[in-house]
Amino acid sequence: MRIHLGHHFYGAGNLGDDFMVAGFLAAMRRLSPRATLTCCVPFALEPLRRRFCEIEWLPYDDAHRERCITSCDVWLGLGGSPFQSAQSRWFVDHLVREAALCAKAGKPMFFLGVGVQTAAELALADVRHLCAHAAGIWTRDPASAKFLAALPVPPARLESAADLAHVFFRDVPPPAAAAGRLTVVANFDYAAWAGQAEFLRAVNALPATERVWLAQESRELPGAERALHAALPDAERERWRLVIPDYPGAPLNEAVLRWPSGEWLVTSRYHAALAGAWAHSKIVVISTNEKLRAAARELSAPLLSPSANQATVARAFEAATPAHPPLASADLAFAACEDFVRSAL
Repeated sequence: MRIHLGHHFYGAGNLGDDFMVAGFLAAMRRLSPRATLTCCVPFALEPLRRRFCEIEWLPYDDAHRERCITSCDVWLGLGGSPFQSAQSRWFVDHLVREAALCAKAGKPMFFLGVGVQTAAELALADVRHLCAHAAGIWTRDPASAKFLAALPVPPARLESAADLAHVFFRDVPPPAAAAGRLTVVANFDYAAWAGQAEFLRAVNALPATERVWLAQESRELPGAERALHAALPDAERERWRLVIPDYPGAPLNEAVLRWPSGEWLVTSRYHAALAGAWAHSKIVVISTNEKLRAAARELSAPLLSPSANQATVARAFEAATPAHPPLASADLAFAACEDFVRSAL
């Protein structure tokens, strides 16, 4: 079986995406070891080739995309929130072009381990057309499946599953939560953290002996971890140790070993929340979108508004308890891969 991975955000610098890809590859080694995989991305190819040698990484241009789709057996949209358009239509426009190429070549389109961030993104006519014509969609959480099931023409095959990163973490868990460490993963997608000052005041009441500012996103994007750390007042920034566990092309197992799991984890990154569960952290989720609310439900973690005041933040810390590794989610994600392979054959 020849599978073309039609999403193109891999290699952009978000370690969470790599956790998900690694989970998919781990499942495929067991389910269909002879399958061949291609993917076209607009980012540096060599780091991806070193990290994920099972995939044939190719340039993102019309010629390579059309050639891969023409020669594949199935097109697979793997992971992420592919229907989002809050910032721009860049990903939806990409999918529309991919769908046209698949229709021309007569190739089925599947989506595996995907999420829906808001119901509003499903109002676009192009998105509804993509979903209605998909051969199958396995979501990473129940809420996404409910959103898709409510469409005027829902996908012909729709299943609620779990994020594929769980399959990877079951085999390669992050280090156990370090006692006394507070780890923060702050991302607000080109915006400011409205409640940052209130949050930092609440932190002072914690018996934390170490403060780590973790960058899941290695690029210094506006509103992401590195930029927010750099913008902290000088005295405050000195209290936080910036940790960037990933670098281009490094073996993923090594990046996981550098993941600074904390006794407490406060995160507005989806995959950081999942990693925290496998590390037994006390997780508090900052709810900036539906995928983070879904993660909080899955992990039974307190939810915070980005603008929460000091007292509300303190209550969230009090309510957080050590997480349990979500073994059931890993089983569910693997079963979704198995279901996809059966459907695609």
